[in-house]
Amino acid sequence: MLRAYLLAVLVQLIAVNSLAELGFIHASVLPFFGILTALGGLIFGLGMTLAVGCIGAVFMRAGEGKLDYIFAALAFALGAWVSNDWLVAPLRALVGESLLLSLYRALDLDRWVVIATIIVAALLWLIRGKREIPHHGWTWTRTGFFLGLVGASAWITSALTGRPYGLGTVQGVDSIATFFLQADWNALNWNAFVVAGIPLGSFIAARVHGIPARRDFLIARLPQAIAGGLLMGIGAAIAAGDNVLHGLSGIPTLAIASLTFIVCMFLGAWLGIRLGWLR
Repeated sequence: MLRAYLLAVLVQLIAVNSLAELGFIHASVLPFFGILTALGGLIFGLGMTLAVGCIGAVFMRAGEGKLDYIFAALAFALGAWVSNDWLVAPLRALVGESLLLSLYRALDLDRWVVIATIIVAALLWLIRGKREIPHHGWTWTRTGFFLGLVGASAWITSALTGRPYGLGTVQGVDSIATFFLQADWNALNWNAFVVAGIPLGSFIAARVHGIPARRDFLIARLPQAIAGGLLMGIGAAIAAGDNVLHGLSGIPTLAIASLTFIVCMFLGAWLGIRLGWLR
């Protein structure tokens, strides 16, 4: 899974920066809110441990019909919507203005020098890795390559709507929550349809491959799933992005905010495991 993710990032690293260099898209870096970005990542990672999966996995399994993940997805949407309306603005007022900072600008180096260095280092790590043949599904190379293409395509389609970012979920669930809770039709935007497409695609894939819908779950896990979804929603709102937006779309732009979020997210997940939350 890690290899597939890294390959997807490399594909986007080349594609997105090339498209931006040629003037086809404007690849904006995500805003860096300092301690809030780190705090949001930490909270998000703790939520991942409770929900037993990142937000992408939660939506995917919800599409397969797993009720505990459906509740986790709903809790994520609620946590993000409430936080965006009531929590985010006061916190950002405390820390001041955000920074639009990328790694190559922080190091005062040419963008393509940094990109080339990352690509060489990543490819060396991928090549040295042990090759494993999956028992089912795609190989990590196929998964990573096509996920990277989907991510790059998202940049193009979102640019057509005036949105200078790639794949993400927190803005989409906030839009969906706004639509249902405030009856605001203007909330049905690009972000909302992207989020709605994740469980829908998972549902179709599960039916095509003969995976039966599973609605059985342990009642005792329900509070844990809801708590995990809420924490991920709160963390994503505070950090202005989730693991998809920061990890899959933000890192290819070498955004300091995304790099900080992902490091703190893994730290939060590790802490949650150490606390015995992964059950």
